[in-house]
Amino acid sequence: MSEWLYHIVYPLARWLHIVSVTLLVGGTLFYELVVPKAIEELKDEQQLYIIARARWVFRWVVYVSVILLVITGAISLHRLWSAYTDHYRQALPLILGHVGLGAAGIAVALLLNVGGRPPVRPVRWMRLNLVILLVAIFLASMARHIRLSLIERDEQVTRDYRDLQKRLQQPAIAAPSTTQNTP
Repeated sequence: MSEWLYHIVYPLARWLHIVSVTLLVGGTLFYELVVPKAIEELKDEQQLYIIARARWVFRWVVYVSVILLVITGAISLHRLWSAYTDHYRQALPLILGHVGLGAAGIAVALLLNVGGRPPVRPVRWMRLNLVILLVAIFLASMARHIRLSLIERDEQVTRDYRDLQKRLQQPAIAAPSTTQNTP
């Protein structure tokens, strides 16, 4: 693997993945919690206009985030797939859950933003999507925690083994002589 790929592309992909999901979750939270409270005293037609306008703007956040999440997720999954299938199998169900829930969250986000009209009860869909996305983030965090914990454990075992090897290779300390030199 070339060094530029490992040191530039992978960290950049991880960063873009985190930024994209932050925009998607943060935008959903803002759209669900802040906008309804901010417009609750306006007339119905004004509320609809503001929600439609906010939806139009948020749509582009969703589109860009979805594209970046799919690309960067594929890069990260490609990078770590053999590690999760070979060495860190305990975390594999979490990664698969992360991918599945992430795909469901992306589908709901697109459902809410594609087309001229939002679906029936969009706030409920947004709340559901917020929960889906937060659980997907949690699963990814748990999988990474397990992987890093197992790496740390393996490193500790390796250190302990090397220490044992060093101790076994040291010459034994000679016992003091019990014979006395007589003149």
